[in-house]
Amino acid sequence: MLANFTTEDIAEAARLTQLTWGDEMSLTNEDLKSVLYEAMVRYYFRSESFSFKLSDDDGMQGFLLAAPLAERDHSQAWLTKALAPFTCEEQDLVYNYLRYLSYNGQRVRALSKPEDLLLCLFLSRKSGVGSRLLQKVEAAAKAQGIKKLFLWADATCDYDYYRRRGYSEAEQFTNTLLPELGEQETWIYRKELGADI
Repeated sequence: MLANFTTEDIAEAARLTQLTWGDEMSLTNEDLKSVLYEAMVRYYFRSESFSFKLSDDDGMQGFLLAAPLAERDHSQAWLTKALAPFTCEEQDLVYNYLRYLSYNGQRVRALSKPEDLLLCLFLSRKSGVGSRLLQKVEAAAKAQGIKKLFLWADATCDYDYYRRRGYSEAEQFTNTLLPELGEQETWIYRKELGADI
């Protein structure tokens, strides 16, 4: 079932995000790792209108969080509370990871306009799920008069996936902001929405 992503979906999306990217950073504290990946989902969940999930009998199989570039992160109050039990060093790891994400978002903003749509966080666990989510977001954007879509993907993602779906490369750069991740080749993609989606 394809439906809008809501706040009730954050915990499941965070679990799936951790399963997918949980080995990116060598964190031994599992509680901190859980906070990190929930923070990522909360950081990117900015618009219910453009965010979707696909579920089946086995649960959530994918989600795509998207928002107009003018929409900003509203997760700071949650994050401050969630990080309170951790040491300053552990808190810094999470904040540095979010700075890494923010830096990539700033690079996108330099190429786009506030009314353009940013595809923020995209996860697909089964074949065909990603295509359905992407088509739904593109249709929702078109219905709202949005003309351009942007996203960034680093080397931890299947970045070529977007090329195969009509997205063109707008910029490539190396993000060295987070030493724990190492140098990450990063691509910004854009797509202009035409008459047919």
